[in-house]
Amino acid sequence: MLYFYSMMRWSRLVLLCIFCSPVIHAAQELSTAEKEEAQQLGLEVWFGRPTAFKICPDPESNPAQEYALCASAQCFTIDNVAYCKCDQKVGKSISLPFFFTNNKPPAPGPIAGDVCDLMEVSGEGGFMVSTFSPPPQLVKGYPGPDALAIYTCPGSGNLSAQCNGGLCVKATAGTNWPFLGAIGKDEIVCSCPIAASPQLGFQFIGPADCDREFFEQYCGVQGGGSGGTSVSTGTQLAVGAVTGSGTILTKLLEGNVPPTSRCFFVPDPAN
Repeated sequence: MLYFYSMMRWSRLVLLCIFCSPVIHAAQELSTAEKEEAQQLGLEVWFGRPTAFKICPDPESNPAQEYALCASAQCFTIDNVAYCKCDQKVGKSISLPFFFTNNKPPAPGPIAGDVCDLMEVSGEGGFMVSTFSPPPQLVKGYPGPDALAIYTCPGSGNLSAQCNGGLCVKATAGTNWPFLGAIGKDEIVCSCPIAASPQLGFQFIGPADCDREFFEQYCGVQGGGSGGTSVSTGTQLAVGAVTGSGTILTKLLEGNVPPTSRCFFVPDPAN
């Protein structure tokens, strides 16, 4: 339920980016009440009142917190779960809070913790939590050899891996996986649910040279049935986020959004 609620909230939040970012070129048709809610919620986020998100670690806790960064990852699927090659990071990141209670089975009750609390104990269990920070390779003029860009896949129903809050096993570092290949010592495999994009579409990260073949590979992946997220084992997916949401999260986490490399293509209808 939290996942579907968060996706609905995302689709409203990103309307705010019509005013705050050049990323979005199409608006979703919403009622007047929904548009007013989206604008108010978006303004709260944009001006630093992140009621929907949590920055980890908390100011009182250890600032050197481990997390998995999957923003630029690609994935393969087994039995409708995406397994993604992500980066191991240390520092500050942002996520939906993912509150949990001590009740069994889960039920309304006293809050036991949230995503930051889970991250604090992750070392005891040999895992990491996938949260977000902007990859530095996205900044225009990045001097390194691995510069990246944001690709925008328009339209609804296209599939990507939704890794926010996903869990990752540290023991996967330094191993080999089918479809993913070698996992480096500073990398990790995370398991993530598959999500269908709303009308605003989704964005994913790829090579800064605007590779059309890369775009076609990961934009337009469809599931079985009408709007379904069921795919064949071995299907390759990119980690995606609702169009514009990365801009909002970067603003919340860093306080500003630097000039970012972007790639725009019109999808090939034959794919």
